[in-house]
Amino acid sequence: MRLTTFKKPTIILVDDHLIFRQGLKSLITIENLGKVIGEASDGKEFIKLLSLPDPDLVIMDIDMPHMNGMEATQKALELKPDLKIIVFSMFGDEEYFLKMTELGVKGFILKSSGINEVEKAISDVMNGEKYFSNTLPKNTINKLNLNKPQETIEKPKTPIPWW
Repeated sequence: MRLTTFKKPTIILVDDHLIFRQGLKSLITIENLGKVIGEASDGKEFIKLLSLPDPDLVIMDIDMPHMNGMEATQKALELKPDLKIIVFSMFGDEEYFLKMTELGVKGFILKSSGINEVEKAISDVMNGEKYFSNTLPKNTINKLNLNKPQETIEKPKTPIPWW
């Protein structure tokens, strides 16, 4: 069942792995999810691509050389505040998730996602909604709980009078 009811977006792919960009571009084309109008292997290349006719959507990796996805997202949204960015990363840690959402990304999915989740993310974001992978909140909650020491109530060192 197709979830796409949106205008087919023009997309820029930003990822330092060529094989990943090529595969994602093929997937987007074959599934008719949009049209890839540009590709960048790092944040610096991506910022230069912002001179292209305005893309509707950017699919952004986080871990890249020269300028990572967080820096590139921040700069891009300073230049074009209405730009829609979906993070597509292998990092689901709450540190990355929280930072990227604070920067203003509209979606965050993991590279372990399937085509249905990629399609849903693109559809939701293009329809003005946000999309965050279902596994992200679990990862965030689990990590937060694991890193938080259990609070213990210290017993008073001196007895409290009962009167």
